Amino acid sequence: MNFKTIGIPTIKLLVIAAVITTLLFLTNNTTEAKIAQNQADANVASRKEVLPDADDFDEKTVNVDGVDYTYYEAKNGAGYVFSGSNKGYGGAVVAMVGISSDGKVVGVKVTEAADETPGLGAKWVATDASGDERRAQFIGDIPEGGSFAVVKDGGNIQAVAGATITSRAVTHDVNDAIAQYNAVVGGAN
Repeated sequence: MNFKTIGIPTIKLLVIAAVITTLLFLTNNTTEAKIAQNQADANVASRKEVLPDADDFDEKTVNVDGVDYTYYEAKNGAGYVFSGSNKGYGGAVVAMVGISSDGKVVGVKVTEAADETPGLGAKWVATDASGDERRAQFIGDIPEGGSFAVVKDGGNIQAVAGATITSRAVTHDVNDAIAQYNAVVGGAN
């Protein structure tokens, strides 16, 4: 074994690895702030989607049953945006819920449901009319007792056929938002 057969290829490999590592580091540093800004912009757009009358938001915290939740209060008094996260069929199902200052659910947007039943659970996330129709079931007054339930559980929310677990998760997300709202305004509906 001599230096030409082992040493030179090893040095070449180390140089290539160092160059690639440096390029990845520089790319990450260059794009990290832009990615964070894009995510923040998308979150603001989602908040405005579920609470369209809001102008801007203040981030706040509320404690419900010993757990702190972050929520957003509209600066113009239009209402609040809360999030819920519950286990669905294949992982977390996260929904953002807008509740007006007079206690009406005005918007629901499922922001995460990646591992749900393919083609079925994703219907809650769909941006077409079917997704809007499903989420519209929550729009309006908070029900007596302060929570929604899917039809199979004695409620009035139509589950997606074949994706009842996802439908329950979205319903629980909305109920979590209602609980947070009640904690913020100091009452129960």
